[in-house]
Amino acid sequence: MGLTFFGQPASNRPAIHEEVFSLIYYGQGGFTHSEAYNMPIPLRRFYIQQIVKSVEEQKKEIEKAQKGDGGVQMPQFKK
Repeated sequence: MGLTFFGQPASNRPAIHEEVFSLIYYGQGGFTHSEAYNMPIPLRRFYIQQIVKSVEEQKKEIEKAQKGDGGVQMPQFKK
C-alpha cells in the first residue's frame, strides 16, 4: 500500500477517473483531460452537477414534445 498523505488512496482512483471521464465526455470538449484531472474537486463536481441538470431539462423537453404538449398539432387531412 502506497502513501496517501499527499493524495487520494488507490481505492478512490476509479471514482476519480469516472468523474474526469464524465466531465470530458458530457462536457462536449469543454475540458481537456489535464484540466479536468487537476481541477479542484468541488469545482469538478459543480460542473458535473450542471451537466446533469442540463441533461435532465433536455430529457423533459423531449418527453414534452413527444407527448404533444408543446403546442404543435398534427394537421388533419380530409379523407
